[in-house]
Amino acid sequence: MVISKFKTRPIDAVGTRLGQYGTWIACCLGRGKRAPLGEGDVAQLVDEVGGSKFAGGTFVFRRGDPAARVHILQSGTVELSREINGRRVALQILRPGDVFGDVPALLGESEPFDARALEDCTILSLEATALFTLLQTRPGVAQRWFVSLAERMAGLQNRLIDLLAGGLESQLASILVRMSDERGDVRLTHDHLAEMVGAPRSSIQRVLKSLESAGLLDMGYRKIHLLDASGLLSLCGDTDQPVS
Repeated sequence: MVISKFKTRPIDAVGTRLGQYGTWIACCLGRGKRAPLGEGDVAQLVDEVGGSKFAGGTFVFRRGDPAARVHILQSGTVELSREINGRRVALQILRPGDVFGDVPALLGESEPFDARALEDCTILSLEATALFTLLQTRPGVAQRWFVSLAERMAGLQNRLIDLLAGGLESQLASILVRMSDERGDVRLTHDHLAEMVGAPRSSIQRVLKSLESAGLLDMGYRKIHLLDASGLLSLCGDTDQPVS
């Protein structure tokens, strides 16, 4: 269920009316100097954005719903998944700063996946028509948005590598390295990992225990800590993937 909805309001800051979430949104939509975003672009983007809070376990949207809004995850985690042959398969686990829903909106198609909050979430959204207007009238917003889109497509290519990595051990090793943060922590449950590879939870537990026994990771409560990311990557033959 939607816990509550709110509308962002611009605020005065250092003589410029930047939105409450302006800098944060700008960071979400690109990195560094590759796609500079002007203050006017940020202010206009924020002015079109509204927010909603979703309880963990509820759906932001379902497969087949009209793709009428574009979303940026501000807090919490969201799973993009769909049911295939009676089994739910997770395509992607979204983190704060991730953008979703814009691809089907740009294509004029319905939502291809279910988006489910894995925990309480705050999501900023804007109407697809408002996004189209911004992309047409604000080159800075368009540039930043397309860089964001390219980055996410690259992420989906990496996800494909996860699925094609080989056996279950190789697939899990690839996912764990790609989903780890700067401290080497992966905050995914065994159920989430099972959905991401389409395997039974018991099989996930068996492989994780084997990797733990090999000294490659340490399992804790709702968290997996990577001890040897390079060793995990060697299991899937991915020597090009950088290790943080």
